[in-house]
Amino acid sequence: PAGLILVVLLFLEHERRLWQRVAPVIRPIGVLAVQQPVILHLRKRFPRLERFLERRLDPHDPWGLAATVAGIGILLGLWLFLGVLQDIVAKDPLVILNIRLHNTVPLFRSTGMTWFMLTLTQLGSGIVLSLVCLGMALLALARQQQRAAAACLLALAGTGLLSSILKALVGYARPIDAIIRVREASFPSGHMLSATVVYGLLAALLISSHVRRGLRALGVTLLLLVIVGIGLSRLYLGVHWPSDLLGSLALALMVLASLLFFLHYDHPIDWIDTFKPPFGARVLRMAGRSVLLLALGAAAVLTIQTEMVPIRMPPAAHSIALQALQVSLPADLPLGSEDLIGGRMEPISLVFVGAEEDLVESFVRAGWMLADLPTPVRIVQEGLAALRNRPDPTGPATPAYFADRPQNLTFEKPDAGSSSIRRRHHTRLWKTAYCIAPNCRPVWVGTASFDMGMELSQRLHLPTHRIDPAIDNERAMIVSDLVGVGATKEGRVAVSRPLHGFNAAGDPFSTDGHAVVLVLP
Repeated sequence: PAGLILVVLLFLEHERRLWQRVAPVIRPIGVLAVQQPVILHLRKRFPRLERFLERRLDPHDPWGLAATVAGIGILLGLWLFLGVLQDIVAKDPLVILNIRLHNTVPLFRSTGMTWFMLTLTQLGSGIVLSLVCLGMALLALARQQQRAAAACLLALAGTGLLSSILKALVGYARPIDAIIRVREASFPSGHMLSATVVYGLLAALLISSHVRRGLRALGVTLLLLVIVGIGLSRLYLGVHWPSDLLGSLALALMVLASLLFFLHYDHPIDWIDTFKPPFGARVLRMAGRSVLLLALGAAAVLTIQTEMVPIRMPPAAHSIALQALQVSLPADLPLGSEDLIGGRMEPISLVFVGAEEDLVESFVRAGWMLADLPTPVRIVQEGLAALRNRPDPTGPATPAYFADRPQNLTFEKPDAGSSSIRRRHHTRLWKTAYCIAPNCRPVWVGTASFDMGMELSQRLHLPTHRIDPAIDNERAMIVSDLVGVGATKEGRVAVSRPLHGFNAAGDPFSTDGHAVVLVLP
């Protein structure tokens, strides 16, 4: 959607020059086309439709080509918005994607990244955007660009009103585990909607300015990065679902198309174009620059004053006996892992009883390494290691999902015959809501597989690891390693029938459908 908005900005700004270039090529083709008997018959039969279409494509008519392009942008934005809204109301797969992407975000959080995202999110706050719009309006008035000044103020007022109305009508609840305090409804994102329209409008004004081409390209790129960054910051802080941002971008496309048509409408609008500010150009320029600097200061102050909410793992909610766990898994637990969009992957093959520190200590003593979180830097480092066939003993693992949550822990062990990241043993572990009486030791479930090389995934169309289909061998290896450092094997439980399946990358696997129960020392 952000790329689509850029295309609309560029086209609306350059559509007349573009039309002048393509018209000499299109016109002869059009002349030949209209001389066809079928076309001549349609023109005679529907003369009003012919005149209507001719006007819609006339670049010199104020309600011609520019209005047609704006109308297409509005209709496209409306189609995208209604599609997102339908998925939310009908609880289509987009809702599953919402939950799982939201639950994946904590894997990427760090202190430095949190402060960076707080700064980005304040660039889309109401106070900062109000100051930005006021400053730009003053600068536009200093250059006698009354239409641009009005567009800036309309962008702020229109998006604020639209966001408030839709929040009240839809009433979609926010995530309950955000790391900053929020109170309003979730859909759509007011930050995303207002920031996209305001900074998108500034990008359009910059494109049509007389600034050097290189500076224009740099400025437009930075403004689009700010828009994308504000959206990512809302996800990172946990205050919005991904669908909130998609819906906001669709609305922004509609509003931007309307504002850009208003901005470039050829006929005069007397009550706007004839407006005379009571101050001179110099005073307006100084005031505009001061307000823009004040906006930057406000963003910094708001970032520092943001109230953070600590997020803690909930305690185990259900206590069961070990004997019951030896018979079967609790009935309300899923029996396998899934990919991001709910596709079934490997069934549960390991069950652990013990605290997190017990798990880490036992695996480390058995020669395993705790994998790093999949932060952007670590993902790039792991990719370079795989490309160069080098070791990366703590390389991140792709998230898999159990009860809509990514794994809590991932452990890895290099292959005995190769230390390369391309070949590794690994297991993903999830903490459940159950614990073993009487001391309430947490119950964990896990899956395991052996990465035996790299491939271009047929499903994901991305480079990824290729797993060994015999995943039960990996289960047996982990059980042997942990029993060797003091874990107790308490039996096997049936999780599924013997089956053949596929993981998220499309690699096949086979299993007997059993999980081994281990109690850690």
